[in-house]
Amino acid sequence: MPHRAALTAAVCTVVCVACALSSCNGGGSSNESAASYAGVDARGIPHYLTMRLSRADSMILRRAYGIEDYHRLHVSDSTAQGILEYDTQVKRCRNCYVNSYNVGYISVRRPGESWEQVERRVRSTPAAVFGRAAPPPSQSTATLDPDIRPVVEAMLRDARAAGFQLRVIATYRSPLTEAYLMASDARRTHTLTSNHSYGRALDIVIDDGNRAHARTKHDWIAFRRWVTHYRTTTGESFRVLGAMDRTWDWPHVELPSSKLRFGNVEQAIARGRDCLTPGATITCDFPPHLPPNIGQRFIR
Repeated sequence: MPHRAALTAAVCTVVCVACALSSCNGGGSSNESAASYAGVDARGIPHYLTMRLSRADSMILRRAYGIEDYHRLHVSDSTAQGILEYDTQVKRCRNCYVNSYNVGYISVRRPGESWEQVERRVRSTPAAVFGRAAPPPSQSTATLDPDIRPVVEAMLRDARAAGFQLRVIATYRSPLTEAYLMASDARRTHTLTSNHSYGRALDIVIDDGNRAHARTKHDWIAFRRWVTHYRTTTGESFRVLGAMDRTWDWPHVELPSSKLRFGNVEQAIARGRDCLTPGATITCDFPPHLPPNIGQRFIR
């Protein structure tokens, strides 16, 4: 009997690894399966989701989150703060920038619209249409999520005390403004979802902002390292986009919330199933927590 139990356990292990969705002994971990599609390889290419989902689950992802091909899902990194993202094209090299979207984030995407469809709509719409409807971008910390405003202000004070010369050029930015940026120039942004729209990101320029100046680039890289190691009073960590010395968005600094992200595809499917149920009391996208001075009509 012990030999039979061992054989059964071994078979279960093989099956679990193969499908990456089932749980052996009733206690499998979503985080373990997510490790296979988290972060990037040595070439800077995301580890995309390779596991096979049921047709029902793939339809939930399509209806709730606009995902046409779930094999382009990946988790941004292998840390506990990794965010489930969707690329509308496969990234094939380190410097081949593709449009990537945080799953479950608010945006100008309409119900039933896929990310591929909303990209085509935004690009075919005059940028001024989005620009006229959007509120002016804010540079004030007063438009940040009230939960993180004191944390951000403390970080800015400590950064200046550490010798960094910086200025904040953007805080809250509505989804309409994100669409305006993509419609006006696809190179200005590679996303329609942003922590700016949740009041949890800000754009910070270092020194004179000109990275062609060796000193400015040196100081900017130093600041990016400093801010990602900054200890907040809440235990949360600031994040930047890309590598410390290489990115398409140098000013961006964000403080994501564990309550505003999916860490794996199973979490997205579970919320999608709930939000698509008739009479559901939750939305598919995560609602933002913004100060009262941000009008509700600007949130989407």
